[in-house]
Amino acid sequence: MIFNENGEIIIKNLDELLKTYYMSTGVSILAIDKNGNNLVSYGDSYKFCSLYNKCIGRTCDCKEAHLTSCKMAINIGEPYFSYCPLDFVHISAPLIYKDFFLGGLIAGPIIMNTEENKFDKDYLLSKVNSSQALLRLSNYFESIAITDPIRTNYLGSILFMIASKEIENYQVLLNEKKKRMIQQCKINEQIQIYKDMALSNNDLHEKEKNLFAKVRSGNIVEARVILNDILALIFLEEGGKIEVIKARSMELCSLLSRAAIEGGAPLKDMLAFNYLLFEDLNKLHNLEEVSFWMLKVLDYYTENAVNLSSTKNTDIVKKSIIYINKHFRNPIKLNDVATHVHLNPTYFSTLFKKEMGTSFCEYVQKVRVEESKYLLVSTKDSILNIAISIGFDSQSYFCKVFKKYTELSPKKYRLKYS
Repeated sequence: MIFNENGEIIIKNLDELLKTYYMSTGVSILAIDKNGNNLVSYGDSYKFCSLYNKCIGRTCDCKEAHLTSCKMAINIGEPYFSYCPLDFVHISAPLIYKDFFLGGLIAGPIIMNTEENKFDKDYLLSKVNSSQALLRLSNYFESIAITDPIRTNYLGSILFMIASKEIENYQVLLNEKKKRMIQQCKINEQIQIYKDMALSNNDLHEKEKNLFAKVRSGNIVEARVILNDILALIFLEEGGKIEVIKARSMELCSLLSRAAIEGGAPLKDMLAFNYLLFEDLNKLHNLEEVSFWMLKVLDYYTENAVNLSSTKNTDIVKKSIIYINKHFRNPIKLNDVATHVHLNPTYFSTLFKKEMGTSFCEYVQKVRVEESKYLLVSTKDSILNIAISIGFDSQSYFCKVFKKYTELSPKKYRLKYS
């Protein structure tokens, strides 16, 4: 633990964590308090920065930059990567105790080389005139880790895990912040696209019909995409009038409720949930809050809309489907889901296929393909990165599965629908 029961940092424990990171990765690491003051550090990399700035007469406010980066990491709910004036990369993660910001961890400096951009050490050192300083700088330079973008991301993940270990309760909020940011980016992108298009009420009506169908069938991945499209259209049409947008949102909730009930959701549960919505909506004050609230409402309706009302094992199968929809990006196995629903794996496999009309493996593949279709159209990520992000071990296997269900390769699908 980094903090004691009073929320004070235990320097001894902090020192051990930083030492472990440095010895494991070879990347210098620094801990700062809430005012940006140094607490503990490992590695000689910062000596290079300090001496170099002194040699060339540069004043660099690293203290303020580190504080800002740690707070940015809070806003996005993940490690924050930044470049300093010397073109080094730093990775930041916050230290939080009971929702209070108490400092942060900064890993770096790091030299990140890519195929397009190689770090120019000689140019950097050519500005130093003192031969004695140049020798010391060369020695310090050797302590700066050289990485590629993939390894840098992993270094950030490890750093954030160290910080997050102390803020498990706050992690939910950080994840929510990240989801909010992603959703707002998607909505803003669609608004920019729709500004240049001649749209009519029929376009919105068609999207609402599609949303109804996706919710009714329990297709949460595509339902989220369509919801963001609809919100973009509403925001563009209403021009930020928050009360009007709230009213339009309640109309959407009514649509979602009917879709969930038609899909097999218990009528009593849906009516009870609907009763609470108006009070919750009144507490929201801006478009971002309304957008994310709608996303959570959508998830609730869609997860309850799996049409299993005619089966004898509704609760078990529904519970397994919700689990799959939440964990399909990981290397999910039948045994994992069977354990989650407290059944023998062999019996669960038979039960799942009987009730769903498809095997466990095929269902997971279909969910992953649906997610990949969205990523192919809405992002510029490489096919390899998309394959890995949705749980496939290789690009070739992903392409094979994708073509099985869509009759198109991922590349052709992207070209056709982007």
